[in-house]
Amino acid sequence: MIRSKFVLDILELLLDGPEADLPMLRNQIPFLNEEEREYTGFGVFIGFTYDSEKIKDYLIENSSIHVYDGVYINSEELNEDGAEGILHLKDGLINYLEIWCFSGTYPEKDLSTYILTQGWEGASGEKRSS
Repeated sequence: MIRSKFVLDILELLLDGPEADLPMLRNQIPFLNEEEREYTGFGVFIGFTYDSEKIKDYLIENSSIHVYDGVYINSEELNEDGAEGILHLKDGLINYLEIWCFSGTYPEKDLSTYILTQGWEGASGEKRSS
C-alpha cells in the first residue's frame, strides 16, 4: 500500500494520459508498496514492491513504453523552477518513481505543500495540491 499522498497523487496524474496501457497500469497501484527511497541531492528514486502476485493480472505485455513523464511539481520547498515526476516500468510492471529538480536540491522528505500539474501535449491540465 502506498501511504504517501504525495506519491499517490503523482502516480494518479501520470497514469491519466492518453496512452492505451494506462488503465492497466492504474490497476497496479493498489498492489504497490513503497520499498525504498534513494535521495540523490537533486531528487529521489522511490522503489516499489508488490504485495500480491495478482498484480500480474495487470501486466503490460509487449509495451514499447518504459517511462511515463509529464507531471510537474511546484512547491515552496523547492527552487522556483520546480521538479518533475517520471514513472519507470520493468517487465510491464511499475518499478520506481523518479522525482528530480530542474535546479537546486530536493529535500529528503515528502513535500508537505505542492501543486502537481499534467504537462504533456493534450493533457487535461488536471492539478492536484496538498
